[in-house]
Amino acid sequence: MEARGIRKSSAIITIAAGATPQNLYLRTAGGQNPRTVILRKILAYNAVAATTLMIGTGLAGLWAQQWPTFRLVNNQDNEWTEDQIPEVELGANLTVQTDVLGVLVQVEVEEIGS
Repeated sequence: MEARGIRKSSAIITIAAGATPQNLYLRTAGGQNPRTVILRKILAYNAVAATTLMIGTGLAGLWAQQWPTFRLVNNQDNEWTEDQIPEVELGANLTVQTDVLGVLVQVEVEEIGS
C-alpha cells in the first residue's frame, strides 16, 4: 500500500482501569486543515487474562468504538498489521479500552494533512 501521509508511533501505554477509555494516540495539530489519522498497526501484550481490545475516540461517556473488537491471547505478543485492520480515517485522537487493567498497547498510525 502506498503511503499517503506520515507514519508515527504512539508511546507504549499501560491500561490503568478495565472498561475505561484512555488516550492512546494524540494526533498532531495541523494548520488550517487539521490532520486525520489512519490506524496501521496494533501491538499489544497481556499477562493478566484473555481479554478484548477496543479502539475508538472520545473519553468517558463520549467514547465511541471505531474498529471491531480485537481478541488478546494471554501471555502472547498480539499484533495486527494494516492488512488485518479495516481502514478508517478519523479527525480525532485515538482512545483505547480493555476488559482488564495491565494490558500494554502501542499503535502505528498514518497522519494525513498539513
